[in-house]
Amino acid sequence: MSENVSQVSQWLAEIQSLQQQIAELKKERSQAYASVDNWRNAYDAEAQQRRRDTEMYQTEIDRLAQTLADRQKASQVSGGVSAVELDEIKGSQSIAQLQEQLIAAKREGDRLKTQLQTEQAEHLSTRASLTAALGDAVDLLSKERNER
Repeated sequence: MSENVSQVSQWLAEIQSLQQQIAELKKERSQAYASVDNWRNAYDAEAQQRRRDTEMYQTEIDRLAQTLADRQKASQVSGGVSAVELDEIKGSQSIAQLQEQLIAAKREGDRLKTQLQTEQAEHLSTRASLTAALGDAVDLLSKERNER
């Protein structure tokens, strides 16, 4: 009889141990799901910011391209020089100043183009790292499920 009581006590202890392990695994699973949600939210926020930035830069490029096209069109219509360009020429003291303005405009265009390309590269890098982290978290969850 005491042997049966001993066995029952062992079984109860083992059941309690298994219940504790189950509780710990559930807690770890919940933490893993929370981690996945955090990574997903971070990825979504980063992607949304990158889209907004890209849209903003693209709008600026389009605006500059339209301004350039307008000036070129006005230049062709008026025999080579638009009214705006005439005002700038009249206001300028020398050809050197016009050249400086042209160089500054080209540099600004190049800077915006470079900034857009950098932003796009950073977006790809961020996307890759967040996707990898999300994949790792999903792999850990899958591994945990398979171990049970």
